[in-house]
Amino acid sequence: MEKIKSQMLAVPTDSSEIEDPRLLEKRLRESADFQVESMEFKEDGMRLGILWGEETFSAEIYPTDFEIPELYRCQHFFPDLDIEAIQKVQCGLAVEMMFGGDALSSYHLQLKLIHAMLPDALAVIDDSSEKILSGRWAALAAMSKVPPAPRYLYTAQAVAGEEDACVWLHTHGLNRCGRPELEVLNSNKENCQEHYNVLETLANRLLENEEIPPFGSPCFLAYVAEGMPLVVTLIDWEEAVELYPAEMLGGKNDRQESHNRDTCVVFVYPSQESAEERKFCPLDIYDKYMKGNPVFLISVEETARMRALAVERISYLFEASENKDNHLLVKLGLQVDEEHKTQSNDKEHIWFEVLEVSENRFRAELTQEPYYIKDMHKGFVGEYGPEDVTDWLIYTPEGRLSPDDVYRLSIS
Repeated sequence: MEKIKSQMLAVPTDSSEIEDPRLLEKRLRESADFQVESMEFKEDGMRLGILWGEETFSAEIYPTDFEIPELYRCQHFFPDLDIEAIQKVQCGLAVEMMFGGDALSSYHLQLKLIHAMLPDALAVIDDSSEKILSGRWAALAAMSKVPPAPRYLYTAQAVAGEEDACVWLHTHGLNRCGRPELEVLNSNKENCQEHYNVLETLANRLLENEEIPPFGSPCFLAYVAEGMPLVVTLIDWEEAVELYPAEMLGGKNDRQESHNRDTCVVFVYPSQESAEERKFCPLDIYDKYMKGNPVFLISVEETARMRALAVERISYLFEASENKDNHLLVKLGLQVDEEHKTQSNDKEHIWFEVLEVSENRFRAELTQEPYYIKDMHKGFVGEYGPEDVTDWLIYTPEGRLSPDDVYRLSIS
């Protein structure tokens, strides 16, 4: 399939910044994160050639009037003062670029371009995924050596009918990554969260894989119950809508103006025989099982990304430990027993409660029973350091913070 441009718009704190192309040029050339190979000034903006890693990207940058669409998802928390400031801004800086071979790295570069030009941006409107991102989050993400989570590349929207419980789930943002958008048809209000989890896990899998699986091919995604695998498949939307009434939400009648190219619907194969015979079924046949905490597998690559971000920002965890009103959890990657080791993975990632912090080390108590470490049990206490950390959480009186959203600590 053909990629489309990734479109973002930065909302400036000071509108005069985007009216001075020479100021933007200076900031871009001074950035240590990427190299400006070419810059061409146009009547309405500029066109860049950017060297990032071993790949060259083209980007178009121009000021433009904007209004925030009502249906866009506000991904982050905004203090009232920021909301009031955003509402007063009438012109933003559009940044458009084609993603390269690694979509997540390309997304990271787009944020770095925005931050280089507008380091104090109030917000970033990601038109491709229909998200509104905090400028504080975008700045922290841009300054990081670790890219954001794959879920930032897309949004899964749930559209509900007014008179019935039918819900149409579909993504926005995957097309810019060279991937088809994903859908679940004929979901319902009771089970759409579980269907959303399937959609998100599958989207992340597609982003990690170099090739798009052929329509109708099986893809193992999770265990919905003990010994019960969830095997999904992608079916082109034109074939999928023929299985439902045309007037249904997300049916053929809703395809006249949008959602009619490079999009596919998620179905399941309940058995090996059904996969061999290409007899796929709706996702809802697993509804009664998915309420029981299904196990969605996280790839080795995503686990490594999460760990890198957690370690990079672990100073926030240590600082939070100084406030006794905070409650801290850390996920640690510990060696599994020899009989459970595999070539690709030899660690189990389990949650501990932090009891004490001293000189960048911490004592922590195991909060759950491990599956693959027979001599360690819930309540075990040990001493660990950043080298053991995979993830962490800070529970403050105001809410929960993860390595992704520690930008909130800067909000007074």
